[in-house]
Amino acid sequence: MFLVFGGLVSCLQAHDLSGLGYDPHGHPPEVPASAGTNSSPSTGLAWIFAPFAPAVSTREDGSYLYVNSTGFPDHPMMKGIRSWQQQIPIPQDYSGQNSWRLPLQPVPASSPAMIRGRFLRGAIALAANGVPIFNPQNNRGEIALEIGELDEWGGHCGRADDYHYHVAPLHLQEKVGSGQPVALALDGYPIYGLTDPDGTSPKDLDACHGHETPELGYHYHASKSYPYVLGGFHGEVTERENQVDPQPRAQPFRPAGEPLRGAEITDFQKTGPDAYELTYRLRGESWHLLYSIRNGKLMIETRKGNQTIRKETFDRREDRPRPPR
Repeated sequence: MFLVFGGLVSCLQAHDLSGLGYDPHGHPPEVPASAGTNSSPSTGLAWIFAPFAPAVSTREDGSYLYVNSTGFPDHPMMKGIRSWQQQIPIPQDYSGQNSWRLPLQPVPASSPAMIRGRFLRGAIALAANGVPIFNPQNNRGEIALEIGELDEWGGHCGRADDYHYHVAPLHLQEKVGSGQPVALALDGYPIYGLTDPDGTSPKDLDACHGHETPELGYHYHASKSYPYVLGGFHGEVTERENQVDPQPRAQPFRPAGEPLRGAEITDFQKTGPDAYELTYRLRGESWHLLYSIRNGKLMIETRKGNQTIRKETFDRREDRPRPPR
């Protein structure tokens, strides 16, 4: 098991905004002993993201693993959200200087940084598909899953229209394989599912919801109740402005939305290249947001049934990109 964990060289950098296309019956690819053209030695981290290449790509510099993604999953989104602030999923540019940076050699902290009531802004982990994972609590301190803010896959959109999870995406095991990590915490330690790779229930989990085994070293385990992802950071992290620092910044087109009381999202579809339709019900009527991104502009058409209510166009905002929330 240990040899596999340390057996993959970083993947090539690549970018793909193709969006939806997830095969729920797909099988995880075999991980070769080496892949790509990066000549640096393997670290045992890049392979976690390999099942989602080339949409997710990696590079490393000896100290850090850098992960490029759009934060856009290849599974459906948004359906089932009952507490909605009118945000819509927009692909993000988490690449280059704005890529995810993860330590190749995590360092145990002298005192774990627990997440309850802390790190309420930004991500605490990165899923294997390049989607950020936030604290189970939202930025108001509420458990997002318990108040209807999350879709059927455990995610929703933040104030910058950035899609992210608030629980560990256990459904990714359908693609990464049972018993494999579904995410990497921002301190550099992997997050496994509900069991160890041999299928046994993890024992002696600490307050961070992790433990150490001879085969895997230290790692976290997700859960179906709080803390869902991890209870705290076993490894060293820097906290600044209530989030782990550094991390990428989302690039919004429009101001943050307001809660739309009584709305429930019933469908989300990719309708073309960089074009999408989100459907919701409000007071018994069906509403549709048809939107696309063209030449750096976001164009949104709002329909009530078949009637166009308004059309809006937004340029990407020139102010400093906001941290995802």
